[in-house]
Amino acid sequence: MKITENNYTVTTIYFDGQFWCALIEQCRDGKNYAGRFVFGAEPSNPQILNWMIYNFANVPLLPVEGRAKIRFKKLAKIEVKSKAYGGIQKSLKAFSEAQKKCLQERKKQNRKRKKLEEKQKYLLKQEKKKERR
Repeated sequence: MKITENNYTVTTIYFDGQFWCALIEQCRDGKNYAGRFVFGAEPSNPQILNWMIYNFANVPLLPVEGRAKIRFKKLAKIEVKSKAYGGIQKSLKAFSEAQKKCLQERKKQNRKRKKLEEKQKYLLKQEKKKERR
């Protein structure tokens, strides 16, 4: 894929006050996607490189409305204001809503999978009972 105005990926590693995170913003054919990966403790350069090589592609990217540039000096001011006034930055709010939807879908899939497994276990027990008789 060529890197153009409509196809690019930007990765930003930042400290959110509690954890070190990577924010991945990607534009594919004019559509914007975002994903977040939490490192936890401050990652070293080899850890970041290892993550980029092996786990970068596994980060779920969710569709977002637009790309928001992160300016770290302003981000610090916004965080102070958001804590004081309870406001949330628009791009982070849209991302968190999309993340909630993704979690709900994942929970539904897990429920379906568990029901299927229970059904299979039940059928297997029934077959074993028939074999005993």
